[in-house]
This record gives sequence, C-alpha cells and structure tokens, in this order.
Amino acid sequence: MGVIGNYYLNGSSLAAATNIYTDAALTTPAPNGFYSQGGLYREAIGGVLGPLNTCQSCISSCPVTINSNFPGVGLYTVQVDMGVATGAILVTFTPRTTPHGILANFAGSTYNALSSPVDGYHAAANPVRATYLGYDADACSLALVSGSPYAGVPDYEWLTSSFYATGLQSNVFVAPSDASFTSTGSPGACVMVIPKVSAVTAPLTITVAAPQSCTGIATLLDVACPVKLTGFASGKINTICGDTRDRTYYNAPVTGTPGAPALYDWIFEDPDGVTPLPDGIYLFEDGGNGTLHTITNGIVTFVDTPCP
Repeated sequence: MGVIGNYYLNGSSLAAATNIYTDAALTTPAPNGFYSQGGLYREAIGGVLGPLNTCQSCISSCPVTINSNFPGVGLYTVQVDMGVATGAILVTFTPRTTPHGILANFAGSTYNALSSPVDGYHAAANPVRATYLGYDADACSLALVSGSPYAGVPDYEWLTSSFYATGLQSNVFVAPSDASFTSTGSPGACVMVIPKVSAVTAPLTITVAAPQSCTGIATLLDVACPVKLTGFASGKINTICGDTRDRTYYNAPVTGTPGAPALYDWIFEDPDGVTPLPDGIYLFEDGGNGTLHTITNGIVTFVDTPCP
C-alpha cells in the first residue's frame, strides 16, 4: 500500500518534473521508489524521475458520463475500461455550437464517424484524425482551420470524476477536411458506434480537442457499456414495397428506439455494430406493410411514406 507524504518537484506537476526531493530547497533527493500524482506514477532513482505511466486502477469503468467538465482550451483524454461483455459501444457526444474534435481508439482501430440527430453523418475525411463538430456560422468555427496549427494546447486526463492537468502540452493541427459542421445550429447529441467482439477487457481511449481560446464547454460525453443491438426485419438491398422481409438488421438509435429505426439511426448487419449496412434502399418492418428507408454511410438518410 502506498504512503502519503510531502515531496517537492522541480516542475509544476509529477508529469512535468524531472526530479523529486524531500525539501522545499530541492537539495535532498527523495528515496528511491515509485511516486504517484493524479492517476500517474513514475519511478525515482537518486531523485531522478523515470518514464511517466498511467495507473491502471485509475481508469474508469463503463458506463461513464461527463457533464460540463471541459474547462476551456485543451486536449482532453478519457480512458474507459469496457469490461468483458461484447456488443456495440455507444458513445454520445454533445459539442454545442463551438467546435470540438473527437477521436476514439479501441483494440488497435480508430473511430471518428458520428451521426447527428439534426443532420446525420459527420466524419473527418482521414479516418485517423479527429472530427470537429459545431455550428458552421459560429465565429470559432469560421476561424478553426485558419488558426491552425495551435501550439501549446494543455493536456488533461480524466480521473474518476474530473479532468486534471498533466503538465504537458500538445500542438494541434486542424486540416480543412477535419471540420464537419452543422448549418442550422448545434448538431445535438451525436452518436458514435464502436464494435467490441472479444470477451476480454480492453480500454477505450477518447480524445476531445478544444484548441481555441473562444471554445465553449462541451456539455456531454457519455460512454455506454457494450450491448447487443436490437434486431428488426427487413428486405434485401434495393427492395420495393411488397417484397419479402426475410432478414434481420440492427439499429443503434439516434432518433429512433432499439429495434425501431428512424431518421439518422445507424444500421448494421450484425448486433455488435461491426458492418454498417451498404448504401441502398431497404424495406424495413415497422408494422403494416413496411416502409422504405434509404441508407447512406450506414445511416438512415430518408424515410419514405409507409407502403400501401
């Protein structure tokens, strides 16, 4: 078990320091051993601090909900232990009107595509870069790309219930194709789907970028535990009214409910959210004789009138 004590650093935090001491004059090196602060730990030998490590026990377990805890300019990292269950991980991000970027990493893959309840699909052109969401007429949105690169953006890590400053800084570059703004205001509660197919515990890492001094507060980041998506009956690709609905697809709700897809919902061929439905028109079961739904980028982009 660790022992709490008073020690002194030659930097603003354990992450930023190079040495640790037992006195305020910084003359007596601290005893050899491991020292921790804010969910990070480093080994000290002769008072010299070694590489920075993250305390695994400090990683939050799903579900995680972060409300209004982004305190301004920064690069915010959240790690969430997703447990052993399999299924689709639903990440809900509400950026408000000023631009915030989001990028997720899980099991060696990156994810940056989201669906907005206002206007559907959003994703940076490069799949390994953050997608910036917001209102395209906002002053910050208008200046986002022209103000890039952003130097000295402070890094923050999520620990249990709040973000803490690591003492480190990053340079943030925003490419024109990273911006995917909404033209009518806030994009609302945008949904990202990340598949988890292995019954082993693994951490999900989400980075939220707020590089501008005029950036407001991202009101919500919610990470749910993996869950099997609910299925519904459908016809094959490019079915028409009257065709057989002989297969099962699965929706991740954005404006709909589980098993009852609606506009801008994600639609998958499997309950884990691995394979989005190919672009086309499908006859979905919704009571009566079904309704034709248009799929683009794995998302419902048009709902026709019910079949007669």
